[in-house]
Amino acid sequence: MKKLLAIILSAIFALSCIGLMASGADAVPVITVSDGTAESADAVTAVRWWQGDNGEYFFFLPDYWQSEELTVWFSGANAVKLGETDITSGEVYDLGEGGVFAIDGKDYKYTVLKSGKVGSVFITTESGSLDKVHADKNYKEAGSTAIFNDKGKSQYEGVLEYIKGRGNASWQMPKRPYNIKLDKKAKLFGMEKSKKWCLIANMGDNSLMRNAMVFGAAADAGLRYTPGYAPVDLYVNNEYMGSYLLTTKVEAAGARIDVEDLDELNEEICIEKFGEDFDMDDITVGGVYGRYAGLLENTYKYAEIPESEKNTAEGGYILEMEIANRYSGDLTGFVTKDGQPFVMKSPEYASEEQIKFISSYYQQFEDAVLAGDEKYADLIDTESFAMYYDITEWTSNMDTGLTSTYFYLDTTKDGILYAGPVWDYDIALGNNGDGRYGLDYNNPELYTVCHGRQYRNTVFGRIDIDEKPTVFNALSKIQSFVDECKAQWDSSVYEAVTAWSGDSFDAYASDIEASAIMEHIRWKTYGTQNPDEVKAAYEKDLASLKGFASKRTEFINGSIGKIQENPVKTNIILSAGKKILTGINNLFEKFIVLFHLENKG
Repeated sequence: MKKLLAIILSAIFALSCIGLMASGADAVPVITVSDGTAESADAVTAVRWWQGDNGEYFFFLPDYWQSEELTVWFSGANAVKLGETDITSGEVYDLGEGGVFAIDGKDYKYTVLKSGKVGSVFITTESGSLDKVHADKNYKEAGSTAIFNDKGKSQYEGVLEYIKGRGNASWQMPKRPYNIKLDKKAKLFGMEKSKKWCLIANMGDNSLMRNAMVFGAAADAGLRYTPGYAPVDLYVNNEYMGSYLLTTKVEAAGARIDVEDLDELNEEICIEKFGEDFDMDDITVGGVYGRYAGLLENTYKYAEIPESEKNTAEGGYILEMEIANRYSGDLTGFVTKDGQPFVMKSPEYASEEQIKFISSYYQQFEDAVLAGDEKYADLIDTESFAMYYDITEWTSNMDTGLTSTYFYLDTTKDGILYAGPVWDYDIALGNNGDGRYGLDYNNPELYTVCHGRQYRNTVFGRIDIDEKPTVFNALSKIQSFVDECKAQWDSSVYEAVTAWSGDSFDAYASDIEASAIMEHIRWKTYGTQNPDEVKAAYEKDLASLKGFASKRTEFINGSIGKIQENPVKTNIILSAGKKILTGINNLFEKFIVLFHLENKG
């Protein structure tokens, strides 16, 4: 019996060895190239080939790399030929625009594609992967990075303090957006020096144009602190990840947003109390917080900064509107009496005194606007609000007044609220997958932002049950604000958006087209990886976007300056039903939140 068992086990072992040998034989060899700046195949600036669905391979390379002078490494193979030439790993060869590698007797067809007039960001993580980053959006992984402009001039080379995830809906997509922090401040692509930068994926926008268009138009119109930006190709751990938009971060810092950084003061107080090693992420949170906190009106959450003579509410504030189900993702914030959640971007670790101040200030503004009281104008910079509205209405952005909508204030300066900067427009300008509030956001000749309403998760699902207007909806019903919107449109916004519907659009599209084609092959956006077919499909998307922007520019130019009537008429029966649902919903929300608070320990 034992002899028979031994024979069976031997047979199983032999079969497994055959399977392993077969899988090893079928394994695809790795070909890696560099322009000569890399000393090995795993150096930060080396790039591996990428396998397409049709069995063809692609090298997605920076435009400044010379195809005839590429260092080529190979692994997982014994004999490799480039055409008829035997090659040696680590030597320089001419790959041209494409060809064939013969690897251990098997042919592998490849194509070389270049990025055009965009920069390059190379990153190598300590672990050699992004698995932990993708598993946890807040996980920070260190590494090294090398950043070059489109001519190959170095912008930064050295330590990467971290790469981490960012975004909300965009984080759920296959191509992820990231935040990065350099070890030291760098002036990237002509933008002001900083350590912190954003890598916007733009995966929801096939044109890869919309965020750049809006940033460009807002900057040209004169909206202060509009993010700086530069198109780049991203390579992580020697793999081409796609075309990204490198941008400045919305933060309290000089040219970013020039308000006093209260987080520095709060951290100083905590270090004095808890010691030099104290991590602000370990701060205790007070107030109404947790998963359901964004549902409860007129509440706030704050960082429990220790008592100190240095405690103050005097300083700078950056706040962002957010939808209720995302409110718990930020440490501090508040919910207005009308149910609009805000999260704090600066100070991120806002004390109770600071939260009370900024929430009270904004509440005065919200109350005045909803009441149609002209006193609203004493609390804000009306020029920035009007310019912000003009730009975002031009984009027909359904998120305005709900999320990714920023305001800032500094008590050490004029102490009033400013609108801006603009942020997150990949699903704007005719790229909305669905409508909202009965409005067609893909119609260039229909006002939308001025009819926006709060849209949030409720106990009945993600629906608009209470029909509460956004602050921009309410402002757009006040004639003095509408007059200011026309004044800003006529003085600067119209000229800026006209350019970004025409010459500026064409110039930027030309710069990124080659990178966009690489992107859409890499992510198979159009269901094909044939470069010519991808180019044709991409040009159709560009034409559609340019057509929408041009029509919308002229539509708004011919109609701005008067209060717009909502084309969607209220159904009296439906409205009454919604009021009943609202009352039930609000009771349930309060019960859920208060029960959660009782049991949060």
